[in-house]
Amino acid sequence: MCHFKLSVSLFITAVLERYCPLLKEHLNVSTAVVNPNARGQRNNILAWFWCMDVEKDANSSDWLNKFYRVHWLCAKALKDHWSEEYLLVQHEMKWTCDFFLHKAEQWIQLATITKDAEQVRHVAYTVWQCKMYQQLHQDAMDSFKRVWHM
Repeated sequence: MCHFKLSVSLFITAVLERYCPLLKEHLNVSTAVVNPNARGQRNNILAWFWCMDVEKDANSSDWLNKFYRVHWLCAKALKDHWSEEYLLVQHEMKWTCDFFLHKAEQWIQLATITKDAEQVRHVAYTVWQCKMYQQLHQDAMDSFKRVWHM
């Protein structure tokens, strides 16, 4: 009797893992096969029951086969898009830090020029600008390190 209850329990667990609760948003209609270039389909995700392939019906139906291929290609394009976006954001973060550092170095050069010309007020302004860009560089580096380990 205990063995029977255990096997029933394991069977129910396996069934519940395979069949998720059916929610209202799972019942949305996809027009990707009818019109694959329609606007607003980029972030569509198939409901769980489309991924089951009951009795290998994808092989027997050309429509389902095309449906799965279209959604697989859309999912791959979306993944590739976000992989590229991830890479670009990392570069943009580095470029931002480099820009602030470059501007700070420019103000240091201007400070040496104005110091040679003995223009005290101009030197004070260039030093202030240099410190501002150095602080922006440091703040950007600290913020980006919290997000990504650069």
